[in-house]
Amino acid sequence: MPLSNGRLALLDSAEKLIARRGIHGVSAREVLKDAGQRNNSAIAYHFGSWHGLLDQIWSRHAPRINVERAALVASDDERPELERLVHAYVHPLTTQVGTHDPSYWARFNEQWLATAPLDVLAVPTPESVSADYYPSDDSLDVLASLLNRIAAALPLPTEHGRRRVGLMVRFVIGSYAAWERARDHGDAPDLRAFEGEIERIVCAMLGVPPA
Repeated sequence: MPLSNGRLALLDSAEKLIARRGIHGVSAREVLKDAGQRNNSAIAYHFGSWHGLLDQIWSRHAPRINVERAALVASDDERPELERLVHAYVHPLTTQVGTHDPSYWARFNEQWLATAPLDVLAVPTPESVSADYYPSDDSLDVLASLLNRIAAALPLPTEHGRRRVGLMVRFVIGSYAAWERARDHGDAPDLRAFEGEIERIVCAMLGVPPA
């Protein structure tokens, strides 16, 4: 079913404003105003709640990303396992930020990561988190499965591997968020070349021995 104009405007405005200012830096009133909605109950009408609105932003992107990641993991890519898994994590981000102009998805994730634990593989349930946003579906479980495979492929003790993967995620998301901002100003590098550079840096970063 196609989205109504009002519903789509709310999604667009919320994703953009949160990407720029953070989940806790944007009010429902500001989203309504930016979306041109005069009905103060529009978010409740279309999404049930503020959390429901955030879930819908997430579901605009995460399911397609998960499908692409699953296909890449299952592909007959002959590269070493770590390179193949890193590509499965990074490439779908390229697809998402390249499909939308402007794109706010990496910046939305950057803001979400600001509230996430250092160990991003330890995904809490929505019920255990009172102040921060976590999706209500299983999207993070799918992502965590891939990240755990990357951690397991590292020649590091479990604790070091999990921390290294958490740092990798923050580096990748922050890099794509910076790319989105650069494209807004007309000076972003070629996206495919950027992806290749990110993947090479990530593989090198993951391989650094612990101190």
